[in-house]
Amino acid sequence: GGGATGVGIARDLSMRGVDVLLLEKSDFGSGSSGGNHGLLHSGARYVINDPISAKECAAESKILKKVAWNCIDDTGGLFVGLKGDDPEHGSRFEGSCRSLRINVHHVGKDEIWELEPNISKDAEEGYLVEDAAIDPFRLVLTNVDDARRNGATLRNHCEVIDVETTGEEVRAVRFRDMRNGDVDEV
Repeated sequence: GGGATGVGIARDLSMRGVDVLLLEKSDFGSGSSGGNHGLLHSGARYVINDPISAKECAAESKILKKVAWNCIDDTGGLFVGLKGDDPEHGSRFEGSCRSLRINVHHVGKDEIWELEPNISKDAEEGYLVEDAAIDPFRLVLTNVDDARRNGATLRNHCEVIDVETTGEEVRAVRFRDMRNGDVDEV
């Protein structure tokens, strides 16, 4: 398929000299990749309850910021502790971030209101993290263009209708071009 994962794999394989054909039944990025929230997590939101996911998010974020820098806006993230919250939560959060090597910076309530004037007046402390926004359409289309430049064939509006196998080996793939109804086989 022609989402972020499929076109990313097509790009990677084409850069390695592999002959690639990618078929997408709709338009590039029209499925899950186009329906996501666009937040590139630093991993901080998972540090206390799911440190494994936090570590994976942090690693993925660093990779994407390096290879897809043109699709990312480093917006930053702000976690806020409110009056009445567990007084130990902030230090647990900060310690968990640091133990997983997720950059975190403590800010006091005056600085919080400078950063975000409309935040609740119950804000007591905050933690800045390296969250970002990612443009999923730009990410997909950048990978499509790069894969094509490296020799891959990527076709949208082509639905797979049959896969012929012998044992575990794929022998042929039949697909229909949804724009004109033509059926082709590779």
